[in-house]
Amino acid sequence: MLPFQWSHPTRVVFGEGVLAQLGDLVNELVGGQARVFLLTGQRSLERSGVLGRVLGLLGPDRLRRFSDIPAFPSPATAKAAVDACRDARADVVVAVGGGSVLDVAKVAALLARSDLSVEELINRERSVSGPALPILAAPTTSGSSSEVTPFAALWDAQTRRWYGVSDPRIFPTVALVDPELAATMPRELAALSGADAMTSAFESYWSTEASPISDALNLEVVSLFARSLDASCREADPQARSACALAATLSGMAYTHSRPNVCHAVGRPLTLHWGTGHGQAVGVTLPAFLEWNAPAIEHKLPALLRVLGTSDLSASVALLDGLFSRIGIATRLGALGVRAVDVRTVVENLAWERTKVLPRPLSPEDAHDVFSALL
Repeated sequence: MLPFQWSHPTRVVFGEGVLAQLGDLVNELVGGQARVFLLTGQRSLERSGVLGRVLGLLGPDRLRRFSDIPAFPSPATAKAAVDACRDARADVVVAVGGGSVLDVAKVAALLARSDLSVEELINRERSVSGPALPILAAPTTSGSSSEVTPFAALWDAQTRRWYGVSDPRIFPTVALVDPELAATMPRELAALSGADAMTSAFESYWSTEASPISDALNLEVVSLFARSLDASCREADPQARSACALAATLSGMAYTHSRPNVCHAVGRPLTLHWGTGHGQAVGVTLPAFLEWNAPAIEHKLPALLRVLGTSDLSASVALLDGLFSRIGIATRLGALGVRAVDVRTVVENLAWERTKVLPRPLSPEDAHDVFSALL
């Protein structure tokens, strides 16, 4: 067995109704008089009635709210959040929302006490000194897993660039995972977020960075999604939504140490050049790359087949194709508007640095063949 290290500092509070602990957890972290910087989505919390509950639990007199966060937050969005957080002289950052909200919250928490700009951070011009503000993250979707990771992503649609922030100081101090927050997700969002987390688990499982701990977590994630994602999306079944919420959190704990790779590498140009939603952009190639990587992980396939409930690789690929089809996730690039003449653009803009951990090396020519077969 190869040596490995494992550390995960985020405290996870999971269960239906645990949002009620929000105020107590904040007070436990920073005290009852602390100033709170609250980040939320633009409208969904108001529509669901959750925003009123959050404000009541935190106490509206001690917080500043920031909600101007799109699905793919830009450096400009992050700058506005950092400026607002500094102006509020916040003691703690609370994020209630999807992955984009949580990611912007992490950047705000990291830079709140620093004179570093967002541009200096994402371009790695200077290092951040000192601690970040403590973060309490409550996800309202079941996909990004940002509530338990030290990563954040920013997107610049105009320049077609992606910026990743990775810093152990942005591990949320507490992840408050209440499946009831995901209960009102529309079907499309449940599918997109679930496809994201499920794909991450497969990538993390076949990665050369994998360890026995990440393998155990990822197998549980795959099992939970295989049993529950369909019912979560098509029926909004409460137990299925709860299982997917747990699966997404476990996925993030695993991929913190064994990172998503080739499917996410493909997802980047699909989002930046075709405007494809993140879960769809990464999920579209999952069945194909499971088939591609399988010969290099033959020793790990029996456990994967067991949790999928399949007899062989072909049945597993068919299961993924069928599951994604039923929930509205395409597994053909042609369905996303990619044509034969576009395959070169996908290959050239692939996040190739992510493919270094594949168990089977992938060349540009290999990638071109895989993508051409998916048109």
